[in-house]
Amino acid sequence: MSLLTALQDFFLSYGVFGVFLGSITEQIIAPIPSSIVVLGASFLVMQGLPLSLGAFQNLFISVSIPAAAGVTVGSLFYYFISYKIGLPFVERAGKYLGVSVDDIQNVEKRVKDSDYENLFLFGIRCVPIIPSIAVNLFCGLIKYPLKNYLVVTFLGALVQATLLGIVGWQVGNVYVSLADDISFLNDMVTIIIVVAVVLYIIKKKREGNKS
Repeated sequence: MSLLTALQDFFLSYGVFGVFLGSITEQIIAPIPSSIVVLGASFLVMQGLPLSLGAFQNLFISVSIPAAAGVTVGSLFYYFISYKIGLPFVERAGKYLGVSVDDIQNVEKRVKDSDYENLFLFGIRCVPIIPSIAVNLFCGLIKYPLKNYLVVTFLGALVQATLLGIVGWQVGNVYVSLADDISFLNDMVTIIIVVAVVLYIIKKKREGNKS
């Protein structure tokens, strides 16, 4: 809940400009989840509003457009780095950014296999689960035309921000009401994973000693 409180204070202080700045930041600082700004902003801006054309217009103006603009500006940071330096930068810094050379090459293969490069990259931009940093680095690496890059990035980010905004708007209240239960489940899953990893390591060591 502390993150939600921090987001609330930030968006209340800076409004639409806060969404823009937050979206730039999450593009540059990898540990920040790429969806947290839009989800948090849409929940705080839209909470309590019923479904209506006016509400969708408010979401679009207050969240979707500034978020897409922020993503577009923020994405240029890694685009230009990769444009100038390329794969050596990814090999050295990739582990800190949550992306690898394989990620970049996988994106490159998919684009090369497509006859509709701009449309394909637009589709990638629309999907929240695909690492944005990988796309930014890849586009810089292949020296993707800057004009096309800006248009595709903005439009794709606009679609993604709108979809995430609707989720944050409609599901946000449920998340807050179930926050304690979700936190407990997260802790339990973490404990189970840690125990499983420890047991696996012990098992492998025993097998190694026997051999």
